[in-house]
Amino acid sequence: RKSVEMPEERRPTARVGPATTVRWLICASGKGGTGKTTTALNLATIAAAGGLKVALLDMDDQQTLSEWYSLRPEGLPGLHLLTIPLTDVGRAIGEVEGIAGLDLVIVDTPPGLDQRIRLRELVQHANLVLVPTTQGPGDVRSVTEFMATLKALQVKAAFLLNRTNQRWGSYQEAKRKLNKAGPLCPVDVRQLRDIEATNSHGVGINEFDRAKGAEDLEAVWDFVREAIGF
Repeated sequence: RKSVEMPEERRPTARVGPATTVRWLICASGKGGTGKTTTALNLATIAAAGGLKVALLDMDDQQTLSEWYSLRPEGLPGLHLLTIPLTDVGRAIGEVEGIAGLDLVIVDTPPGLDQRIRLRELVQHANLVLVPTTQGPGDVRSVTEFMATLKALQVKAAFLLNRTNQRWGSYQEAKRKLNKAGPLCPVDVRQLRDIEATNSHGVGINEFDRAKGAEDLEAVWDFVREAIGF
């Protein structure tokens, strides 16, 4: 698949995280229901299928990502799982960096900004913070405020439009507002049942037979892979 490139003027320009052999991709936003967990698990299975050693770090108290992992069938590319709350961010960082040969860690974070200090410590390790959002006006407002915080911290970040329906007027309005507020991944993830079903079966969209939506998330991975330096 041809790599999807972001136009030069829309590429994230802030600094990359600290030099390390492990790349950190953090899925975060200012509220719940924007698709962080679905994005994290699907990018993880696509990256693993490409030959990377991938860990998932579930920092959400709801542990939805850990529940998904518990359903994962045998015989699929292996993923390493750490379930450590954001309140214990120091230990989480240490355990990730202690995994031998790890290429990539994908972090699922809790909704909201109640733990600002700990979240700040976490995102300082990010090679990229991916900020998923639906096209709903409330979600767009929330993530644009969150992006302003990331910019103030000089963290490399980009929006991802998620669960989209391009026929609705809110789609173009969301793109306009997000492009104004910060970098936006040039491909979005459509509202498709197959993508949502990944949460219930322990698999990624690329591991379903003839699933709709695999091309969406594979293109997002192409963008992420380039942004974090693989």
